[in-house]
Amino acid sequence: MTNPHDGITVGSVTRRYSMLRRGWLSPDGQVIKNPLKAQRIAEHLNSKKVAA
Repeated sequence: MTNPHDGITVGSVTRRYSMLRRGWLSPDGQVIKNPLKAQRIAEHLNSKKVAA
């Protein structure tokens, strides 16, 4: 992430930033405003994909 509004990529999981909602979108439609929380969720989803 080089820009504060970039998407967050962890492994094969990418969280896209929404300019309209001012946050990162999760698969269930939730908007995450905290970049550290968005990264932590992406890491958790990536570990689920790797384990499955």
